[in-house]
This record gives sequence, structure tokens and C-alpha cells, in this order.
Amino acid sequence: MTVEVNHSMPTDRSRYLYPGLIASLAVNLLFVGVILAAVWHRHFEEVGPPPPDKGFLGFVDKLAPDRQGVIKEKILAARASMKDLRADVRKNWIEANNLLDDEPFDKAKFLAALMALRASEDSFKNAIYNSVADTAGDLTHDERKLLQKWREKRHIKIVMPPPPEPNDDKPN
Repeated sequence: MTVEVNHSMPTDRSRYLYPGLIASLAVNLLFVGVILAAVWHRHFEEVGPPPPDKGFLGFVDKLAPDRQGVIKEKILAARASMKDLRADVRKNWIEANNLLDDEPFDKAKFLAALMALRASEDSFKNAIYNSVADTAGDLTHDERKLLQKWREKRHIKIVMPPPPEPNDDKPN
């Protein structure tokens, strides 16, 4: 019996060849993963999270630079004066919400807490509206037009349902 031997294939392969190839593949995959992660994170750093809501100060950015400082100071002062009102709303909300866990549930006490919350919210909203009105009083006509456009864009318009169409089946 004779065996044919292919002399072109080397017979002295190292026993470390296959583990070396696997390690090389692992290093290549690690390198590709690091590059993809860097690209992914760079993309999100460029886009970034949405800017925080500036509230009424967002309108100030639309004013002329020489007017921004004065109006911004007034708005910040008004915000500082409303700090206690905001804290009162939060406190009343927490108190009302905590009553839901009481056993037995006291509907009258819960309703009283909700009414106290409503009163504190009304006080807070009145202060906000007074601040907006005071600011509008300090603006020029063109600046008030900017304020009007800013408010329209910022707040969702409530669309009234269209009036019913006239009934054509009725005789004249």
C-alpha cells in the first residue's frame, strides 16, 4: 500500500497558529468596536440633548442685544419673588398626594387639600401673569409683536371644532 503525499503543503505548522489567528481576530474585532463606539458617541455629542426650556427667558433672546439685559433682569427678579409661591404649590401637591394613601380614605380632607392646592396654583399663576403683563408694558410695539409671535409658537392653539354644515335637505 502506498500513500500519496502532497509535498507542497508544509507539515511543520506551529501548534500556536490557530490560537494566534483567533487572538488576532479578537484584537481586530475589539479595534473595530472601539472605532464604532467612538463614532457613535461623537455623533451624540454633536447632536446633544435638547436645550433646556428657558421659559419666558427664551423670548428675551429674540430681543435686540441692548434691550436683553434690562428685560432679563426684571424677569429674573420676578422669578425670584415667585420662589416661595412655587414651593407652596409643591408642598400642597405633596400633601394632597400623600392623603391618597391614608386608610380609611377621607374624601372631605382630600378635597380640602386639592382646594388648597388649587388656591396656591392660582396665586402662582397670577404672579406669572402679572410678570408677563409688566414685561409687556416695558416693551416697544415691535417687541410686543415679537412677544405675540413667541407666545403663539410656544403654546398650542386650541382649535375649535368647525361649525356644523347647513342642512341642505330642509325646504326653503
